[in-house]
Amino acid sequence: MSGKINSEVSSFFGKMLVVDLTSGKIEDRKLPREWIDLYTGQKGLGSRILMEDFDVETDPLSPENRVILTTGIMTGTIVSCSAKLAMTTKSPQTGTISDGSVGGHIGAELKYTGYDAVMITGKAPDLSYLHIDPDKREIRQIPEFKGLGTFDTEDKLKEITSDDKLKVLAIGPAGENLVPFSCVSSERYRQLGRGGMGAVMGSKNLKAITIRGWLDVGVADIKKCMKMAMAAHIEDGVIDPENEIYTLGTSSLVNYSQESGLLPTKNFSEGRFPEYENINGEAFKAVRLNKKACFSCGIACGNYVKDGDAVVEGPEFETIALCGTSIGVGSRADIIKMNAVCDDLGIDTISAGGTIAFMMEATEKGLHDFGIRFGEAEKAYKYMEDISFRRGIGKEASNGSKWLAKKYGGEDYAINVKGMELPGYDPRGSWGMGIAYVSAPRGGCHMTAYPVGEEAWGTLDPFTFEGKGKLVADMQNSQFVKFSMGVCDFWPISDVTIGSLYEVTAGGEWPAEKVYAVGERIFNLQRMFNVMLGFDRREDTLPGRFYKEILKEGPPKDHPMTKEAFDNAMSEYYNYRGWDERGRPTLKKLKELGIEEKLIEAYAAKTGI
Repeated sequence: MSGKINSEVSSFFGKMLVVDLTSGKIEDRKLPREWIDLYTGQKGLGSRILMEDFDVETDPLSPENRVILTTGIMTGTIVSCSAKLAMTTKSPQTGTISDGSVGGHIGAELKYTGYDAVMITGKAPDLSYLHIDPDKREIRQIPEFKGLGTFDTEDKLKEITSDDKLKVLAIGPAGENLVPFSCVSSERYRQLGRGGMGAVMGSKNLKAITIRGWLDVGVADIKKCMKMAMAAHIEDGVIDPENEIYTLGTSSLVNYSQESGLLPTKNFSEGRFPEYENINGEAFKAVRLNKKACFSCGIACGNYVKDGDAVVEGPEFETIALCGTSIGVGSRADIIKMNAVCDDLGIDTISAGGTIAFMMEATEKGLHDFGIRFGEAEKAYKYMEDISFRRGIGKEASNGSKWLAKKYGGEDYAINVKGMELPGYDPRGSWGMGIAYVSAPRGGCHMTAYPVGEEAWGTLDPFTFEGKGKLVADMQNSQFVKFSMGVCDFWPISDVTIGSLYEVTAGGEWPAEKVYAVGERIFNLQRMFNVMLGFDRREDTLPGRFYKEILKEGPPKDHPMTKEAFDNAMSEYYNYRGWDERGRPTLKKLKELGIEEKLIEAYAAKTGI
């Protein structure tokens, strides 16, 4: 049965742009067909490009680290919810492999330049930006942009190029100052938010990447593609006007989390927030000015909101939780302002909020006086600025909660995994989320699996680990292929439907089991990278708070999650994945998955497995 990409389909150009900022050399390279067949695009393709002849010990902030942009076969086509652009690198925040995706229109724009991927290495002699279009690929110096926020950077780049249609990836002061959780912004309010990708660009003196495309793309069968995509959207409720993601955006999750008792409150010390109605979906809808969709999208999850002088597109649930409830702030205007401040400065709202929440609790517990307490929103704005410029209190705070806890104590309530602060779901209210957090390749992340939807908000018992290892692993495999094939997380699409859409866009035959296998292959590929660096089950653990403290309200209050039960669940997870007891993929498993012998040999040599 064929699963190969149809080489005649013009939505796959088979080209990668390779840029060396040190030498200024820019060249085209062919992408090996095998990589597309094995890893498809976006997340998977970016991971494979990163691992080609790459020393995993490379310092994330050295010129040798790579910034890799990748699209997917469906990017820029008529298939809705498939327009994202992925970025992959080695993370300065966690030291692991890290990738993320950004919506809007920039993914389609890159596809229209004729490139499926871009790999950037080196370091420019002065602050610069990279411009890409079908006719020109240029590195242009902009030292006068130093210190600019992402909003002004985007505006000024459009001004100096006289091109309002230009799509931009930009870093703010946080990226320039190498803050480990700095992010990359696009279209003002959309971010590659996690893992410190802004710092990697900053270490390369790369202030921005501008993209302008106009080439055509095609699909294998345009008539079937149109018919199938529309039918799938209707069946999955994507274009349903009653879809809560459309009507309220992710802020709709505030009510669900409050009811389930897992809404992070005061640095995850509690699971319910008394003022939640002031900052839930209905509250933000009341100040919504307009909605916005990504390229060719039927969901339109973006919400422009304004409260007083505070304006932003959002805020997403994670920002409400980490820059709101977790720091004890119940003001809609304050959360909107913090969201906009972080976006402009170029820092991840999750890690910024999580770090400040730790500082607040450490102060109130008398562990160390950081000069800020729960509920002090005005100070939180200032601390976000200080973090971004690494000045004053920000010199230390910019290193994150894990670093602060190692210096001052309080590691049990430094809420992170592998140095990445956790998002907005307390795992004591959804035990499967605990497994998902610790096994996510890039650190404490909710995007690799989302068992909270099946547990706290679904039909599964959230307070047992029985069967959860399999649940999380299956979800991760499906998520990894979904993100690699280019489908947005807000489309609850099955492996069957992904395969069917891939067949009419890329050609070949893609049954569900083949689709699933691609996701499992990519997940193991990223685990290989981390294991080669020495990561294993020792790092696959939650902060002590979750084992030692019981939530006192809501459904979780009578269900302690013990360390012993969690460790047993992780052993079951590793066993289901075909890994050893230390959480390391076996050579047998990697060969079964069809990962290339070259990579397996490098893995075996590095790990001694």
